[in-house]
Amino acid sequence: MRRSREDAARTRRRAVAAASRLFRERGIESVTLGDVMAKLKMTAGGFYRHFKSKAALAAEACAAAFTSSGLGRDAAPSPEAMLRRYLSTAHRDAPSGGCPLPALASDMARQPAAVRRAYTEGVRDAVRRIREVAPAADPTAHLALLAGMVGALAISRAVNDEKLSEAVLRDTRNFWIPKIEERP
Repeated sequence: MRRSREDAARTRRRAVAAASRLFRERGIESVTLGDVMAKLKMTAGGFYRHFKSKAALAAEACAAAFTSSGLGRDAAPSPEAMLRRYLSTAHRDAPSGGCPLPALASDMARQPAAVRRAYTEGVRDAVRRIREVAPAADPTAHLALLAGMVGALAISRAVNDEKLSEAVLRDTRNFWIPKIEERP
């Protein structure tokens, strides 16, 4: 029995969402197509009806991660609120649902062009969002702030010392809050 286009589109969206979460949680290189298919109870044939390759899925999943989470979707009303939400232990402890920038950064240099394009667009969107939330900050600080936030979150996830992890988040917040609220 043939499936309807709506069913096929729903399955594709589910595959992209599942892959997006798995990639952010474990890294693109660590997740196999079998992992994604098992999550969806899908066969290899079913997968290839929707995607040409793992790279095609990764590009869509990366773009979807930026659409559903991260700085691009942060509804923070102020620079301080944005920093407190992004550099929080809750965000640190939930990489599969959090910002894809720190979760996927280490994989990007080895990804095909389409995946890197999706990530690059996510970086651009995040910088635009920082400009919107912190218009009073020195314009040259927006990209540096993004790099600081992403780096702090990545380091806080990488270390195995809870106090050090929390200090990385706290000290980065405390460093940047006055800087992004100042006029240039």
